[in-house]
Amino acid sequence: MAITEAKNPSSLRIKLDLGMVDGKTKTKSKTFSNLKHDAAAQDIYDVAESLMALQEYTVLETAKIDNTTLL
Repeated sequence: MAITEAKNPSSLRIKLDLGMVDGKTKTKSKTFSNLKHDAAAQDIYDVAESLMALQEYTVLETAKIDNTTLL
């Protein structure tokens, strides 16, 4: 049987550095859902940069999370 892929909306995750707590780096992630699965990487990054400018903490990582259902 052949497997079919169904593309679902993607997400954008921004990981923030909250600083050191008890000798360990504490982080927090913010996730923005319902990105179009076929959105261009540059467009997503441009939006992420705009969101990063609004953050109080240093950004450690920006990730696009793709979601695909296998049928």
